[in-house]
Amino acid sequence: MGRLEIPLNRKGISQANRVALLLPNLEIHTIYSSPLKRALDTAQILLEKNKIPMKIEPELTEVAFGWWEGNRYDDIIKDESYRRLLRSPLKSVVPGGETIGDVQKRGLKAIQQAAREIPEGRLLFVSHGDVIRAVLCHYLRVPLEEYRRLRIDNGSLSVLEIDGAWAHIKFINYIPDITRMGN
Repeated sequence: MGRLEIPLNRKGISQANRVALLLPNLEIHTIYSSPLKRALDTAQILLEKNKIPMKIEPELTEVAFGWWEGNRYDDIIKDESYRRLLRSPLKSVVPGGETIGDVQKRGLKAIQQAAREIPEGRLLFVSHGDVIRAVLCHYLRVPLEEYRRLRIDNGSLSVLEIDGAWAHIKFINYIPDITRMGN
């Protein structure tokens, strides 16, 4: 999908509603959301059930996949730039897109800026899989070229407690009510 404006489907709405039920226990102060429609739809569901302030953060937007956006996977895998990306994800750029290093930099920038704005608060970021993976690599000290090894499902929660450059990883890819994942 990349940066295409696609709204949440029924499954996405259900996933967001399940996450919303957890928020009172997390005591979130502010939600920062990607400006893409599916992220904003998710954030809106979280807001409706929890009355938390929200800020739109462009740095949290999905990876720019250039000309791949709107194409089918079966067509993309035939492209040499795709094979280059698999071999060397840090050095490869999708035609008209960005590198995963660029994605990590802007994701970290968003988190660090939000932490300066609300230094004592608990913050929730509504973003996209590759952005989340790239940020987690930084805090886990996993080489960025390994970012695809981290699984981040739609509608999942990953929680970090950040203290300066140090992060305590509370959990990654938690899916509320995992028994209903296939629904």
